[in-house]
Amino acid sequence: MRIMNTNTLTTGITRFCDTFIPNSVYTQCVRWKRKPIWLPPVKSKMFRIPKRPVISTEEVLELQRLNNNYRTYMTSLRSYLCHFEMQNKVQLDKESIKQAEEEDFQTCSAINDEWNAEVAKQREVRLANVREKRKKYNLRKLLDKEKHEIKRKKYVDKQIKKAKEEAVTFITAENVDAAIEECLANIVDHNRALDLQGNWHDGTYSPVPPLEETQKPAVVKN
Repeated sequence: MRIMNTNTLTTGITRFCDTFIPNSVYTQCVRWKRKPIWLPPVKSKMFRIPKRPVISTEEVLELQRLNNNYRTYMTSLRSYLCHFEMQNKVQLDKESIKQAEEEDFQTCSAINDEWNAEVAKQREVRLANVREKRKKYNLRKLLDKEKHEIKRKKYVDKQIKKAKEEAVTFITAENVDAAIEECLANIVDHNRALDLQGNWHDGTYSPVPPLEETQKPAVVKN
């Protein structure tokens, strides 16, 4: 308070300020009275009649002249605007409106037809490209399928040929007895060896004794 050099009234007023900065140019304050403006006057001032201001005759005549001029100018301006609006006002004509709508529709229809024709051309080009790509794709698929069928047929023919060649050695119900006799007559000895030169050596190793002989209990002589 002492530093700012203000009194109580100034401080009370500044409480309603948006921002209060001492010695600031950018300060916007809202000034109020000591009491709110919506309260009635105090009892001591309730029956007080304020003194009417005294206005000179020259000032009254000047204010009246200015007021009359203002009212005259405003009346003239309103009359001019009304007259200008009446001149520019278009009378309602159903035939002209209908004709304008028809012309607008024809113009829009022509523009729409032009757009449709352009879009149709673009669509035809696009569909032609799609058909060409689909044709190439289907042709490639057919060629791949044909190649696959050829490979499969070759594989099946090869397997059939191999089965026919091996069918001669199959044991059937007719030659089962001969196959058994051939197996009994030709006993295969697997006790042979192959050297580095590819020569077979038969009979080099002694035959393996039967299992019964190896499992006989040893005889202990006294």
